[in-house]
Amino acid sequence: MKAPFAKFSPFHVDPEKVMKTFGIEDDDFNKASDAEKESMVEMHKSISYWKDALRRFRANTVSMVALFVFIACLFFAFIGPYLIPYNYADQYRTSQKLGPFEYSDDEKIARLAEGVGDGFYATAIRPGSITGIDPGNYCFRSGGKYYAFTITELTDKVIFILDRDAADPLKLYTETAVQNGAWADYTAISFSDTPAEGATQLKLVRKVFPHVFGTDSSGRDLMARTMYGARVSIIIGVVAALIVLIIGSLYGSISGLAGGPVDFVMMRIVELIYSIPEVLIVLLLQVVLKDPLKAWFDANSDTSAFVRAMSDLGAGIVSIFITFAVLYWVTMARIIRGQVLMLKKQEYVTAATALGASNGRIITKHLLPNCIGPLMITTCLQIPSAIFLESFLSFLGLGVSAPMASLGSLCSDALQTITLYPYRLVFPAIVLTIIVLTLNLVGDGLRDALDPRLKK
Repeated sequence: MKAPFAKFSPFHVDPEKVMKTFGIEDDDFNKASDAEKESMVEMHKSISYWKDALRRFRANTVSMVALFVFIACLFFAFIGPYLIPYNYADQYRTSQKLGPFEYSDDEKIARLAEGVGDGFYATAIRPGSITGIDPGNYCFRSGGKYYAFTITELTDKVIFILDRDAADPLKLYTETAVQNGAWADYTAISFSDTPAEGATQLKLVRKVFPHVFGTDSSGRDLMARTMYGARVSIIIGVVAALIVLIIGSLYGSISGLAGGPVDFVMMRIVELIYSIPEVLIVLLLQVVLKDPLKAWFDANSDTSAFVRAMSDLGAGIVSIFITFAVLYWVTMARIIRGQVLMLKKQEYVTAATALGASNGRIITKHLLPNCIGPLMITTCLQIPSAIFLESFLSFLGLGVSAPMASLGSLCSDALQTITLYPYRLVFPAIVLTIIVLTLNLVGDGLRDALDPRLKK
């Protein structure tokens, strides 16, 4: 039998010898079956644009590490305050100017009561300007049971110890007795199971929690203030970025879709706003809005939770929000305008126009959804910019109002004593640096993942 390709062979060789040399059989030239054809086809699962972007973002090691670090910062800012016994505004009279993990003399004495009984309460380390408790009705709660008692005179620098299994469950020690280890020298406190009306519940503790970052000159815990400062800075950055997103996307999409003279006028307005120095506007808004905002806060703080929140932040932060609403949306507007100019020539926009869709529907249903990539990238990169601006203004004294703290105001307060207590500046500065750096790295990763031209 002649080889099937012998007739068409361009080589001056014997086809049968070639087939024999390479081990080719006549059956090798039969048509492949359907099963053999399917086995040769390499199937690839179809994935969406967003799944592909997520895959590429996960492949970016730097951005993934930055994302996990930023999530840790969120945990530090929003969950951390609930894990420590200190508040950002509480002042501890005997714990002023402490270094990291340093204890005051009263705290050292209170630590001697750790492990004794089911819990203790030391009056000397309670928050406030007075290291004692006034006469009145008080109670402890432990093991699902109340221990209510009455104090008849000002009690200062004593330690209550609760031991449910002892003959006298509630004992009162002086600091001297605890310091000397005289555990038999106590006063038994009479108690009842039902607290009196209006009784103050005191919180028992098992150990004295350390001041991890130290304390400031007023005795406030610096880690608690750094946590709340990071929370305030992040919230301000997110709110400012959302303001920029809403105003900039709507303005840019309207300008790009309208085109012609409307686009020309709107873009000239953008260029005019670009030339205005934002710090000057913030200073002017501080002067102009300070008294009206204060009057508005005083008139509506009792009826509106939103007004109370704005009052806590202060007129400086409100003026920062207004500054972002007035100035910082222009970059977003120009980016979205460029995207809309490109997208409005697409067939689906032409079809929507032919079907009678309004301009508003075309913007919200067709144009902005297809600009989601640039929107996400610009918004994500705007957050660290807003945080940095707020920190800069708070550093100048134009930010949050005391006792509320932001990272910028903490750095400003620490600058006055930097030579004596450098840690007061180091901790908030490190947290601010980490937040801004990680957000920028995450934004860069999103830009690379959402850009189809960089697809791998």
